[in-house]
Amino acid sequence: MNKEISELINGLIIASKILKKDGILAVVTFHSLEDKIVKFFFKSLSENKSISRYMPEVKQSDTLFNIISKKPIIPSAKELKENASSRSAKLRYVVKKKDFYEFETDIFEKFNYLLEIENYGNKL
Repeated sequence: MNKEISELINGLIIASKILKKDGILAVVTFHSLEDKIVKFFFKSLSENKSISRYMPEVKQSDTLFNIISKKPIIPSAKELKENASSRSAKLRYVVKKKDFYEFETDIFEKFNYLLEIENYGNKL
């Protein structure tokens, strides 16, 4: 059975851990579900979590990445004319800020419902 979702998530985590400072992590996605996962992963490790203004100030850990552009790079009109199958491609990328390799991510919790669906085939 195909494990695209778990492979993508694990690939993002492993690539982030081995990437050195100022390294660029670039991912091309071809459908909205992949793009949603990549976008969440990049955003969650690039921004501090918003905290209520009514809560006491909490020291937050430094972020792992800098997002250069929030919008993905999509094919140009010329590319679409020459390569129609590129119409759904989106390129997102981030730059690693520091050489640290141990970080926490909540990506498994966020997309647990997809991982459960992916693993459903094993139960049959």
